[in-house]
Amino acid sequence: MNEIDAIGAPGADGLLGRMIVLARLSERIGHLEPRRVLLDRILRRMLLFSRMSERLGIAAPESALMRAVLREVELGCFECTVWRRCREWLDGRSPNDDYRDFCPNESLFDVLPRQDNVNRPYAPE
Repeated sequence: MNEIDAIGAPGADGLLGRMIVLARLSERIGHLEPRRVLLDRILRRMLLFSRMSERLGIAAPESALMRAVLREVELGCFECTVWRRCREWLDGRSPNDDYRDFCPNESLFDVLPRQDNVNRPYAPE
């Protein structure tokens, strides 16, 4: 099994696993090749998506529907034209902004469950 096959393997770590595979693939390609430029762009957008999910406290999806919505948000980040503003907000350089003012995925982010709203039957009270 190669690294790319491991993405879909049981226990593979979703987004992080895909990012690791893409980063390793990018390292094998010359810096000036168009494929490298594209891979690096994809990795930067995946990182922004990951940081946004973390900052908003998005919970791990528990249903197929929520996994599909989360994947749709991730794909939407690839097409984002305001990624610089997103990065500034995530870096804390726009503290008065609300992500809803600029994020084209804001309506999808808003339907995803937050970590503090997830029922955890074994969590300490």
